[in-house]
Amino acid sequence: KNNRRFFAPSPSEIRLKAKREISGKNYSIGVYHYFCYLISKVFRLRF
Repeated sequence: KNNRRFFAPSPSEIRLKAKREISGKNYSIGVYHYFCYLISKVFRLRF
């Protein structure tokens, strides 16, 4: 049940959000979102 919350945003949305955060002041949040994007990509390749 809780897995849907983790995969809710699409990778492109996460990457756009990360770019917005990095261009702003929240650099660490942007990096965190980008790592989530990379992890989701890896999971899609694995399964």
